[in-house]
Amino acid sequence: MKSRGVIYCATNSICYLEAALISAMALRQQEPDLPITLISEHPLLELLPLQRYGITPRVLKVNEVDNTPYLSRYIKTTLNILSPYQETLFLDADILPLQPISALWDHLCLGDFGMVADRLPTLDLCDHIAAEEKEYTLQRLPKETTQFNSGVMLWRNTAATQMLFQHWHQEWQKFQKHDQLALMRAIATTQIPVTALPNRYNTSPTDSASVLFDNHSVHLLHCWGGMVGSGKFRQFAQTFYPDIADTVGNWIDWQLPLPLSKTVEPCLNDYLNV
Repeated sequence: MKSRGVIYCATNSICYLEAALISAMALRQQEPDLPITLISEHPLLELLPLQRYGITPRVLKVNEVDNTPYLSRYIKTTLNILSPYQETLFLDADILPLQPISALWDHLCLGDFGMVADRLPTLDLCDHIAAEEKEYTLQRLPKETTQFNSGVMLWRNTAATQMLFQHWHQEWQKFQKHDQLALMRAIATTQIPVTALPNRYNTSPTDSASVLFDNHSVHLLHCWGGMVGSGKFRQFAQTFYPDIADTVGNWIDWQLPLPLSKTVEPCLNDYLNV
């Protein structure tokens, strides 16, 4: 097992694969030597020249995951099994790295698991989960319980974090939709201490608008709120990484029926300059 690295997960929609590719390539620009793994079930992943950018593709096979419309959450709650690293940083596909993140790993000295508090930082303020699951959670946890944002997660592979992921997956299976309240319940059950990471490692464009172009204030920008599905993520990324956004956009826009036949693959490879 490698000592340290970053993993992404992009499933179902090719829009999320595009976003994850942009994010991973932007991170490579900020961190030239940090190992990066991109997990997806999309067959296009195997045809892209990712090794050129130091990105390792991990293509999921059908028998590795359940058939669920919320495949990304299924995978997210089992990332400890999929990660090849002893110390893992998970980034959502809609995270845009703007600054180096090497200092983030120092927070593992404070504990085995770390996240940034959500912009709505308590359970009672949570507004993106179905009412049924929120009520279920409120019956089990105080309304003042801290809500962490699972778009950025840092952990060390230990017995405690393995137990956390096991309980998280079990809690998620009760509703099988969003993952964040399931994580809160799992944290409460396992009693694992959570290190609160600085906001600069998971903040939104709205919350950071006044300092967005400050070279030291924002390291990981979380472009939530439908920016990926609407296509705005690529447009937004072009402000900071025009070459990367254009390169990935060309890969995605040159759409072919998938899975590709052996006769078509060489044409795609020529197009991608493999």
